[in-house]
Amino acid sequence: MNPVDEYLRELRAGLRTRDADLIMAEAEDHLRETVAAGLAAGLTEREAQEAAVSAFGSVRAVVRAHAVRPGNLIRGRTPRAILTDLFLSAWKLGGVGLAAIGVSGALVALMNATLGRAFTGQAPAGVTFAKADCASWMAAWSGAHDCAQAAMLEASSDAVVLRLIGGLAGVAVLEGYFLARFVMRRRGHEPGAPLAGYFPLLAACVFGAAALGLTLAQLTGFTVTAGPGVYLSGALVSAVVAICYGVRSRAAARHLAGIWVRHAGAR
Repeated sequence: MNPVDEYLRELRAGLRTRDADLIMAEAEDHLRETVAAGLAAGLTEREAQEAAVSAFGSVRAVVRAHAVRPGNLIRGRTPRAILTDLFLSAWKLGGVGLAAIGVSGALVALMNATLGRAFTGQAPAGVTFAKADCASWMAAWSGAHDCAQAAMLEASSDAVVLRLIGGLAGVAVLEGYFLARFVMRRRGHEPGAPLAGYFPLLAACVFGAAALGLTLAQLTGFTVTAGPGVYLSGALVSAVVAICYGVRSRAAARHLAGIWVRHAGAR
């Protein structure tokens, strides 16, 4: 078998997308054209085929590129496949969200150690506490001088402990997610890229909205019952996650922009 045919055979075996036939046709046309150009340049048949395959890229790289290329969420898919995709995407998004909460808890711990507990736990002026809560906090923090200090110590501690617990839960959720995808793949049910490649764009929007909401809550004082570090830590982590997913969502954004341009031009 010549290099081009062998390459196409391996590529066909590796593709797991709905557009596999179209991708194969495009790849074969490109390779044949490159071979023809090589022959015209004086290469032998074998040399021209090897050069075409090398220029096209490895099978693994091509398969990976098309695996994350945004596609249609509904067209050509069964209701079961759509529901499975939505479920897995929600599963992954929930796991990432919980893991991000855990990271923000670690950031609160760092703030407690460097900026002081008041930065993360001190309630704004004018906030009042129920007597029962005060009694509970004073009992838990025997060294506190008054209810406000006990509330501050409790809030700064809870922001670390509860968030770290959430982060551990997020790790477990993500491990379950990847295990489920592995089992599906082994059984021949390749789940494909989450949301047909649109997951990074969704995640960027969700975490971007979370960062904006937390920032606005702190700036306006809406629902604020603790120090600025509690909101700042969540906003910073959410912003970082949003940026990371934003970088990965460029292909999806371009794909959607192209669809919008085509529809706008058709009007």
